Amino acid sequence: MNKQTFTAYQVTLTPIAREHQHVLRHWRNDPEIQQQMFSANYITEEQQLAWFDRINDCNTQWHWIVSYKGEFIGSTNIKAIQKGQSVVESQTLEAGLYIGDARYKGNVLAFAPTLAMYDFCFENLATKEFKALVKTTNSAAINYNQKLGYKIKAQSPDTDVCEMILTEQDYRLNTTVLKQLLSRAKKQ
Repeated sequence: MNKQTFTAYQVTLTPIAREHQHVLRHWRNDPEIQQQMFSANYITEEQQLAWFDRINDCNTQWHWIVSYKGEFIGSTNIKAIQKGQSVVESQTLEAGLYIGDARYKGNVLAFAPTLAMYDFCFENLATKEFKALVKTTNSAAINYNQKLGYKIKAQSPDTDVCEMILTEQDYRLNTTVLKQLLSRAKKQ
């Protein structure tokens, strides 16, 4: 069960709760966000609450709502890749992120939730690498991941899915400038 709340790079990640489900469902049903997801069906209130009840006490995936200056701006999550392992034990995690507040899409601040979450995972969990599955048509997500240090491992023309891998070393090497920018903005 996720009980980890933390603040870094100007954002706070708070474990999702029942009270966040309305805003999460609103963002998830946004056509712009929906088109980048593997499941693009409209989500009803009942489906959203059933999903929350299913994952709320789960140890194989943790979800956070992201806030900036006291306002919710997006959501991020991690999932254990190794079968039977929790997110605390798994050396490989799959991460997800979407920015629901349009003001921060394409903005450097959109990197802050990922940097905060990856720092937390590399420093506090057994995490050695992250894996990402991205639609090959989602060039924004592929570029975003590459700026974090992800490398394309496999790309299947049959499934239109790109598999990307990020090691801790590649993450540290590629995020120095992003971290400096977000840390500098905090001091202003």
